Amino acid sequence: MPAQFPTRMRAIASVAALYCSGFFASTLAHAQTAPAAPVAASAAAPDAAATAATAAESTLPAVKVISAPSEMQTKALSSYKFTAPLIDTPRSVTVIPEEVLKEKNVTTFQDALRTVPGITFLGGDAAANPSADRPVIRGFESRNSIFVDGMRDSGVQNRETFDVENISVIKGPDSVYAGRGSVGGSIDITTKAPQADNFINGSVGLGTDSYKRATIDWNQKLNDTTAFRLNAMGHDADQAGRTDVYSKRWGVAPSIAFGLNTPTTVTVSYYHLNSYDMPDFSVPFRSTGGTPVSTSRGQFFGLNTRDYRYGQTDTGEVKVEHRINDAWKIKNTTMFGRSTLDYVATNPQLTSATSNILSLQAKSGKYATNSVANQTEANGKFDLYGMRHTLTAGVEFSHEQDRYEGYLVSDSAGNNIRSGGPCTVAYNCTSLYGGWNPNNPWTGSIVLNGDKSFPGPATHTQTNIASAYLFDSVQLSERWIFNAGLRFDRYDVSAQQAGVADLSNISNLFSYQFGLVFKPIPNVSLYASYGTSANPPGSNSGLGGGTDQITVTNQDLAPERARNIEVGAKWDVLDQRLSLTTALFQTDKTNARVSDGLGGTINAGSQRVRGFEFGFAGNVTSKWSVFGGYSYLDAITTNAGPASPTLSGLPMVMVPKHNFTLWTSYDVLPKLTLGAGATVSSLTYASVAATSRKWTPGYARFDASATWRVSKKVDVQLNVNNIFDKEYYQSAYPIYATWAPGRSAVVTVNFYQ
Repeated sequence: MPAQFPTRMRAIASVAALYCSGFFASTLAHAQTAPAAPVAASAAAPDAAATAATAAESTLPAVKVISAPSEMQTKALSSYKFTAPLIDTPRSVTVIPEEVLKEKNVTTFQDALRTVPGITFLGGDAAANPSADRPVIRGFESRNSIFVDGMRDSGVQNRETFDVENISVIKGPDSVYAGRGSVGGSIDITTKAPQADNFINGSVGLGTDSYKRATIDWNQKLNDTTAFRLNAMGHDADQAGRTDVYSKRWGVAPSIAFGLNTPTTVTVSYYHLNSYDMPDFSVPFRSTGGTPVSTSRGQFFGLNTRDYRYGQTDTGEVKVEHRINDAWKIKNTTMFGRSTLDYVATNPQLTSATSNILSLQAKSGKYATNSVANQTEANGKFDLYGMRHTLTAGVEFSHEQDRYEGYLVSDSAGNNIRSGGPCTVAYNCTSLYGGWNPNNPWTGSIVLNGDKSFPGPATHTQTNIASAYLFDSVQLSERWIFNAGLRFDRYDVSAQQAGVADLSNISNLFSYQFGLVFKPIPNVSLYASYGTSANPPGSNSGLGGGTDQITVTNQDLAPERARNIEVGAKWDVLDQRLSLTTALFQTDKTNARVSDGLGGTINAGSQRVRGFEFGFAGNVTSKWSVFGGYSYLDAITTNAGPASPTLSGLPMVMVPKHNFTLWTSYDVLPKLTLGAGATVSSLTYASVAATSRKWTPGYARFDASATWRVSKKVDVQLNVNNIFDKEYYQSAYPIYATWAPGRSAVVTVNFYQ
């Protein structure tokens, strides 16, 4: 809230001015139409026409006072693909505003998404499943359905929030918006753009567990139509409750805009992020199933002298937007990007189902993605047959090159320890219950591309896509709106992998959505919608995602298909300060890739997710704001294929049946705001089998904050996360689960100029 203090003051002043102007206008009109005093009545009366004309000239138009929008609320998105306000968009969309990120002191992409119910995170190990951002939306991984300013943000990376304006999450199959993949939904990050204003905002934070962080957000008008903006960040912290696990990163994001407040605006931006941290595979599951093995949360089974994870992301963007007239505008965006991730990590695994001895396996990977894309969109409004259309038409061309290389990590005796080595060699094994020192010396060797058995020399994947799409919102009448979207993708992927002939898949992908909105009153929308997605082999750019990786056995298969049927309601209440949403839905994935039991892969599987969601965002009163929601997800594998018939009917992995999130804050004093939050989740399966299941237990975590406004330009914010030091797991993988942070406290000084 304080970060928006100048904006809020201007909004309040504007509302006050409107109110005052309306008050004086009505007072003046009343005075001019009141009966004349007796003395004036004896004067000669003017003619009726002159009196009427004078009254008409003197009466000012009525002014309607509307409450200022809440900073927790987002009523419309800047994306051209959304041709209606969110209340009239017939599907589930959750927008995480900057104010939530600030009040919760959220610094990573993963922690930002944890404010949205129905999202979990997969772990990774190596090769096809990297240790990076892997969100799961409504039961389906969406690692390669992440966008920045509407452009696909491919590559294996761990993202930050220092340059984020908001994050929108579209739930359910939405290839019509996002193209290939997008079975569970997609995520679009809106970055901070130059404004026609002068300001400098920043923060400096210190906390427990060696937490140190500083940010700067500087916007400068160079002239009436040109502005420059710079966002920068430095971060260094250990993970609360985990010894030897840390994260260090820095980033810079300059941008400049020409032609602000003119018909043509050109924005040039660049984003750079460097990160260096300790990968943490925490604790294993037993092969017989159950919860992760019981260990001390503080015990780290890695090697400080060897393990690391280094990432770098560089993205440049040029956006040209031209307003043709009051009804039509056009935008062209060109994006160039490169992201890299390089890591070696310890994966502790039990040597047998009943053993308490850990084999300290070494997982590794070196990933690089280069991408270029160009997108052109036109948006406009027109009337046809008495109906108002709001239409967007677009074309997009993209080219991606991905490279994966593996490391040969050997112990001092020369054994490849990717899957563990003999316990007779020092530091290859340790007891589950103590005795391991992360500062033990590394006496082995690491050679890039040296492991010829797995995955072999570098894997190269190239993806070329040409897309065309059309969206239209049609105002059928005062109460009915029809929403439609169509998209065609020409998808071409090829890969070179060690030991096999070149791989390729060419698919024509047709996706669509239709929705009908009924508005019984202006601030309520009741809707029904139907949407689809197409997920061809290799849709993950060749990096990560398990069965999405293009292989010899799946390269000739048809795309997986998914559909989403949804009915819901959206309601802006309390003078439209608070947005409420609810939805009932069913997502069906068909044509899923499964084993045929003979060493091949076929399109014979299916999965189904039925659920209910409820969300809220905005202000209950002028002093009380809320953000959060609840999701119920019933996810099962309806057909696991001929090779695994016993898996049919079992729950899907990484889908908690119940998930609730809440953040709320209250201005208890003019200078003091208190905040509190909760995240509650039921158990989450990491893997399921006919005779065993592995899961992480349910949990409830609580956070709190307090902000003291020292002056209009300075406030001090205290955040205490995981107040009760709850021990739980923040992500999982079929063979291990990752500890979540323990209790921590951070004091941040925010300044505004």
